[in-house]
Amino acid sequence: MSENWGILDALRHARHDWMNDLQLIKGNLELNRVERAKQVIDTMVLTAQNESKLSNLKLPLLAEWILTYNWSTHLVKLEFEVGQTGYTHKLDDQKLVLVCKELMELLEANAGANAENQLSLIINLSEEHPRFIFDFTGILKETNVLEEWIKNKQKNGQNIEIELLQKEAFVIHLSVE
Repeated sequence: MSENWGILDALRHARHDWMNDLQLIKGNLELNRVERAKQVIDTMVLTAQNESKLSNLKLPLLAEWILTYNWSTHLVKLEFEVGQTGYTHKLDDQKLVLVCKELMELLEANAGANAENQLSLIINLSEEHPRFIFDFTGILKETNVLEEWIKNKQKNGQNIEIELLQKEAFVIHLSVE
């Protein structure tokens, strides 16, 4: 991991995020915006459920990396969603973290500084087609660096496919079977 979070640091960051959400709820209730407060609560519940699914994947290094990524300042915000989780085979936790870190470092180096850059990582571990989907929106300075990275991964035997590749968005699929 690029950061070695101690337990106290992790608790401090989690508490900070929790307090931000509580302040949003409180502020909306004070402004009599009950529906908005309910939306914040619903989002908190969905986030907690998603974090729970991630933590239960038996990929502790990946879960730690994903859950702590946004605790540092980055040009690219990372969001994630865990879809199906029926895959029963052992996955290489360290290899998956390495791929994710490489991709994020590549994006950080090529993302436009004045853009709202976001990578959504969708983890879909169905028994039939286990894969990671990387869905980027924002601005890339150039796409050829990403294309070269993908070609290099393909040469090294990784099953990675491009669904969409443009300067403003891309979607790539990494099969993990």
